[in-house]
Amino acid sequence: MQKKFQVLITFVILVALITGLYMFTNWFSIITGYFTGESEQAVVAQCLQDQGAEFYTSEYCADCARQEEEFGVSFDMISKVDCGKDKELCPNIRELPAWYIPNSEAKINYGFKTLNELKELGNCE
Repeated sequence: MQKKFQVLITFVILVALITGLYMFTNWFSIITGYFTGESEQAVVAQCLQDQGAEFYTSEYCADCARQEEEFGVSFDMISKVDCGKDKELCPNIRELPAWYIPNSEAKINYGFKTLNELKELGNCE
């Protein structure tokens, strides 16, 4: 009986440990490949928002729409400037889409950017 009790206690502790790791770390997603935490899109969007980045866009810009799709619902976190409606807001922008990222070397970066490119430009880890 003593041995069964020890096995039961060990099993309960093991289940509690794995559950804790699953809920409070990304260990489970790294081991299994399943996603459990915050999305990469949300992490990059939050990083860019914290830096004061702006996305210059227009209603008729196909690459701008592609850029929005790249972020999904996390795109709402990013500050957007619509150059199509009010060109006075975009006096120094020569093409769309454009990203103003204060921490980047070029400050204004033109064209569609992948999440990895934006992470590098914004020094997001």
